[in-house]
Amino acid sequence: MSRLPSLQNVLNAAQKTILRFPLETITAICGTIFAVLNIRQDYSNHDEFYLKAIMSCSLCLVWFVSASLFFAAKHKNNIIRFTVSILVSVPLIAFVFNFGERVSDAQWQQFFVLNLALHLLVSFAGFIPRTYNQEEFWEFNKQLFIRILTSGLYSIVLYTGLALAILAVDQLFKVEFDGKIYGYLFFVIAGVFNTIFFLSGVPETNSKEFPLELNYPKGLKNFTQFVLLPLISIYLVILICYEAKILVTLSLPVGWVSYLVLAFAIVGILSFLLIHPIANESGNLWMRTFNRWFYFLLIPLLALLFWAILYRINLYGFTHERYYVLLLSIWLAVVVAYFLIAKHPKIKFIPITMCLAGLFSIIGPQSADSVSKYSQLSRFENYLQKAQGKTLTFEEEKELSSIVYFLQRNYSFEIMLPYAHKKLDALYKKDKDPGSTKIMESLGFQYRSEYEDKPKENDYFNYYYYENNNNVVDNIHGYDFIFILNKNNAFDCNQCITLNGTTYSIKSKTTNYGQELQINKDIIPLKINDFINANSAFKRDYDSENKIEQKIETSKYIILLNYLSVNGKIKNNKKDPAHYQIKVMAGIKK
Repeated sequence: MSRLPSLQNVLNAAQKTILRFPLETITAICGTIFAVLNIRQDYSNHDEFYLKAIMSCSLCLVWFVSASLFFAAKHKNNIIRFTVSILVSVPLIAFVFNFGERVSDAQWQQFFVLNLALHLLVSFAGFIPRTYNQEEFWEFNKQLFIRILTSGLYSIVLYTGLALAILAVDQLFKVEFDGKIYGYLFFVIAGVFNTIFFLSGVPETNSKEFPLELNYPKGLKNFTQFVLLPLISIYLVILICYEAKILVTLSLPVGWVSYLVLAFAIVGILSFLLIHPIANESGNLWMRTFNRWFYFLLIPLLALLFWAILYRINLYGFTHERYYVLLLSIWLAVVVAYFLIAKHPKIKFIPITMCLAGLFSIIGPQSADSVSKYSQLSRFENYLQKAQGKTLTFEEEKELSSIVYFLQRNYSFEIMLPYAHKKLDALYKKDKDPGSTKIMESLGFQYRSEYEDKPKENDYFNYYYYENNNNVVDNIHGYDFIFILNKNNAFDCNQCITLNGTTYSIKSKTTNYGQELQINKDIIPLKINDFINANSAFKRDYDSENKIEQKIETSKYIILLNYLSVNGKIKNNKKDPAHYQIKVMAGIKK
């Protein structure tokens, strides 16, 4: 009959774990304290220091575990182990605290990739200084994986039980608790209990007392054989059929197919690793077939993956996401080539190469951050050069908006200034951190959201007159004054000009036919709407160097309207101007 462990046994196990992993325990406690202090902050005056401290503790904790496993396998004394561990932790902490005041999405990605690389290091660090044994390597990582699941389950049950106990005391005995107590409890259990419980089950890679012996769980075999492999087979058939459709129809792959192929390949490799020890046993025909043909079947999917991601990079340049999709594609190609060519492939090749790929992408000119930043800055500059002397189409404005949003969100407004040719200098003097909308408007364009749809071909019109004023002199003979008229802004100028001893006041008012222009007491109807509908030059996305003019005469005045820009919708074959800008030249008859 099984018995519950006594308190003394639990304390002894905890003490043994703390003595085996002292730096890890201290780091977990520090991270928990920083997490509690972060919760206690006043969010109206939030300080990112505690958040960065938590991130640093997370990186250092995983690194310390890797170092402990390495030096234990190498049989080095603890002084060397602690010295090396602490020395390497310094650049890890500096890396995190070098992030901006507000941790950007790109920096969160860097942190995640570095954390993942260090977790992968744990899987093989204890096997670097010793002779490699395939079965021992598999068993070690199986025990680590099961320990992660077990510690997570224990932590969830413990947190749920204690949280319900606090809630019961609160409701039954009317004891008032700080509302943040549930957050404190979560981080104490996740940071201290979960870490120590996990570390207590981390096996040694060269223990004579508890050697690593292959023990394949029957439940894992059933799960892989009857659940995981059939699902992978279904996705494989779908992807192969989709690739065949592309080849037959000569169409381009959709963008997200690269993520589907990557997900399939990574889950497939995980399945390959799970069944590796028993894949060639008799009676496991399905597993043996999968183990033999999996990497061959990945070859056409790799071609599809490279096609999809390189096509998007060619169109839209690098972002962090596209960089990592391409990097994972290259990594997959290397893994496939290794397992097809090597006579006796080692499964440790998979975590080692993925760890190195992650570290490769973190810092330096080849990193995801550097490549993405300069790729989008180059596209930003090219769009501005392309827009000189002309307007951008809806799609081009939408693409430029996404570039501006990417740069402003992940870096800063300042990074765009040298590439904008002084177009943003005035805005920068007013606002050091404007939104993407203001930046686009300062560049002379309209911000277009990624979710904004292009108006249909037949329900939208847009006219823009490109007025090239370089070395051009306009003849205004016969006219006395000029002003600009807008649909949505009424013109109101009281006693604004004096001619031949007479002072003139000019006002405008929007009407259902266009504008009602008032010069002193004289009313002049400007039938702008009828003129726009009668003139075929006002059409969709029309950018012209030819003026469109409308002349109106009364007994006292000659009015010439020069249309600078007009846009609006078309309803029932009738143009409905939403905005226009018109240069008005007015002459007084003698």
